[in-house]
Amino acid sequence: MAKELKLETTLVKMRLARKGISLDQVHKLLAVARTSIPGEVLAKFLREMNISTVEADVRVQARGEQGLTVDSVVRVKLTYRGDMVRSSPRLRGKINNRLQKAAQKACYQAVFNEISPSR
Repeated sequence: MAKELKLETTLVKMRLARKGISLDQVHKLLAVARTSIPGEVLAKFLREMNISTVEADVRVQARGEQGLTVDSVVRVKLTYRGDMVRSSPRLRGKINNRLQKAAQKACYQAVFNEISPSR
């Protein structure tokens, strides 16, 4: 498998419905969150540098008890050494999973930053 060189995530939007939410509740909620890629996964290969970029907007949705919901969109960009444009279906599946896991982690961090007291 090609080597991942860089990971970039950007929170595009987030809607958080909460009432006295604790970190344990957030952790449990986002552990069962559903992730999906509603649009296209864009892959570009820069032949002269032997680097590929894979970019997608990933939606993270979670609904919990007592009206607790998270609905967010995270833009994830992965940079790999090698050609990811002409990858096998198995490798595309691994990249898809990596995109979703990175988005879920970025969403968790954004929710944590939102509910934690500022220092």
